[in-house]
Amino acid sequence: MSGIQTIDPAKEAQPFIPYVDEKDFAPQLRPTLEPYKKRMGFLPNALKLHAWRPEIAETLWKLNSLVMRDPSSTLDQFLKRRCAAIACSVNGCKYCTAHSCSMLKRNDPSSEGWGMAEGDVRSLVDGDLQPKNEMERVCFEFSRMASESPGGVPDEVYVRLKQYLTPAQIVELANVIGFWKYYNTLHDCLRIPVEEHLVPDTVYAKVA
Repeated sequence: MSGIQTIDPAKEAQPFIPYVDEKDFAPQLRPTLEPYKKRMGFLPNALKLHAWRPEIAETLWKLNSLVMRDPSSTLDQFLKRRCAAIACSVNGCKYCTAHSCSMLKRNDPSSEGWGMAEGDVRSLVDGDLQPKNEMERVCFEFSRMASESPGGVPDEVYVRLKQYLTPAQIVELANVIGFWKYYNTLHDCLRIPVEEHLVPDTVYAKVA
């Protein structure tokens, strides 16, 4: 497939359980798998473990697309991707943080990406990036605070959420935060090796 990178598994750490070979993926995963590969530019290691449970994987991959890039979205995709990077970094998941931050920096017309400068990505995850408006500011703050403590977000943040976002947007943002908390936990539990070409981007994860 055009635009898909060839990854050399010999250069990576091995998972503690074997990957499912792509040729052995269940047929129901194919309609979601191909767009996923095109968007990422390669077949992520996570999907090769998800595939052991195709019934769950099918729903999970569709949920990813619904939350992050569905045509019905009420929030800008770039905003959600930045909020996802914040959440992954706060949650300390090296695998998902590397993927999210790499995607923000990527500038490849054949796959998803936004061409952010490395310094801006670092400022984003550190909480120093200047948002373009108050709506972005409260989204970034909520993503960080809710990832750190879902029940500990101050009331004043909720006041500003209602001021700058619609109810649909607030629910969508909460789903972004919640989805990545789930994905981060899942991928950390499975000890998924980071793809060799993404290892440098693990530095953006805030690991205690």
